[in-house]
Amino acid sequence: MAGVIIALPGFRKLYVEVDDTSGEFIGLYDKTQITADIQAIRTTLEQYPSPSQEASDMANLLTVIGSAGWNNTKTTRITNLVNTMYQFYGGEQVHVEQAQLQAKLDSLIALRERLV
Repeated sequence: MAGVIIALPGFRKLYVEVDDTSGEFIGLYDKTQITADIQAIRTTLEQYPSPSQEASDMANLLTVIGSAGWNNTKTTRITNLVNTMYQFYGGEQVHVEQAQLQAKLDSLIALRERLV
């Protein structure tokens, strides 16, 4: 099913999408609202931690632990504890939410680009 997007005459930034074969209504889009939603999602995503930055921070933390001057038993015990904590944290719902928001953002950007 392919859709055709048509700007509604007389309505600024309002578009309707119809199926190009059946003529069925698919959606009504307000470009202003889509742009506002994109900005809101971007603002929200800025509040989430960066996965690459977290991985870098974790590597730095393990380096600090390794160079703390403790005996091998204590260093190993603390390293294992930190690794276990990080693994549990990595599976948190926040990362799922972040991925869902990113997918929604990508979808809205693609839709906005279709609105001429």
